[in-house]
Amino acid sequence: MKLVKSLAPSRIIRLGIVLFVCLAPLPKAGAEDLYLISKLIWGTNDEKVSDPSLKAMEPAMEKKFQNVFKWKHYYQVTRKDVMIPSRSTRQIPMSKRCTIEITELEGPKVEVKLIGEGKPLHKIIKPLSKGEYFTIAGGDKDETAWFILISQVDLKDFKGEVIPKSQLPIAKTGK
Repeated sequence: MKLVKSLAPSRIIRLGIVLFVCLAPLPKAGAEDLYLISKLIWGTNDEKVSDPSLKAMEPAMEKKFQNVFKWKHYYQVTRKDVMIPSRSTRQIPMSKRCTIEITELEGPKVEVKLIGEGKPLHKIIKPLSKGEYFTIAGGDKDETAWFILISQVDLKDFKGEVIPKSQLPIAKTGK
């Protein structure tokens, strides 16, 4: 008859230490730096715009906007490629009057605060994965409207600056 050695308490402790040392450095599931493109979009029914800095929206995306919103033409006012470090928040000025504050949350989700002229307008939490996007509608007046389009991209498609977390400014909340 074979004798089976039992695990002595010292072996169990050593095994626990080895597992802790090996598994402790692993990142939490879903926690990752986000590489985002945020665009300020202007919608109008005007055939021509007087501002030459406005860039016509990509035809496929413009078609999607036309299917959802009432305006005929959509123009990109600004584009910001921004890196959001894991579980961090960044403020991104989109124009003189519009700022967004993006926080990477567990999920994968993001919280976006839309700030217009220094005042909080909207706060939403949305799931966001690579290749996906969502739109936040701003205000509409004078037969025009503005939107924020946010998409997540791979690092290889990212054109912005990757900022070390230690050098990030602390975001001021719109509260």
